[in-house]
Amino acid sequence: MKFLIPLILILGFTNPASAQQVQETTIQIIMDDSGVLIDAEEADQFKMQLFSQMKKLVRKREFSKAHIDVISTSTGRTVWSGTPSDLKRQPERALALVNAIKSSPENCNNIPGAFAELSSNLKAIKRQNFKSVHIIVFSSLIDTPRPCDKTTQIVLPQLPPVKANVNAALSSYDTIRSITFFWISPFQKAGWEEYLDPTFNWALQNNIQITFMDIERSKLSLRQGLNFGGRK
Repeated sequence: MKFLIPLILILGFTNPASAQQVQETTIQIIMDDSGVLIDAEEADQFKMQLFSQMKKLVRKREFSKAHIDVISTSTGRTVWSGTPSDLKRQPERALALVNAIKSSPENCNNIPGAFAELSSNLKAIKRQNFKSVHIIVFSSLIDTPRPCDKTTQIVLPQLPPVKANVNAALSSYDTIRSITFFWISPFQKAGWEEYLDPTFNWALQNNIQITFMDIERSKLSLRQGLNFGGRK
């Protein structure tokens, strides 16, 4: 079956010494750029809305110098790192991000790899003493088996990747302030909600804001503007 379902952020500082002094907030984004992202063309438009709103963070004191990492679900690697200022004032950097997160029907999906990369980034962040961490996941949460090719068959609903330790990645650090999921497949929502129950409980106990949204709720939320908070 051909992929009909058609992305997230990278580690790096332009000046590590000075950045560590001023960058107290980090935004970690897992971005689905795969061939199994639901309604990929429309999803790409809302990705652009998300990053347009990231530019506006330069006007918010807490986030104006935030460090941003974008992780690709197809590669399971950080593909872009920077700041809201980079997106607003450096067109070539903004274009590099746009090109990095476009959905491609040729891309397989590596959901476990993306969350493993998030976990790696968070370990680095902990060593750098960031005071607040915000996590955004924009994905239909559909993994493709490996090896993967154009005729790979995927049966939905699909079980979450238990071996990926997603709950550990999302709930291991007391500096995490919010977790937001966008664009979840309606077929995957119930299974992932059950799977992420330890994370929801941890968030509730620690007053962490968490939002878990299907496609229609994602559209509404992104139209209203980026909000680092919410509810299950």
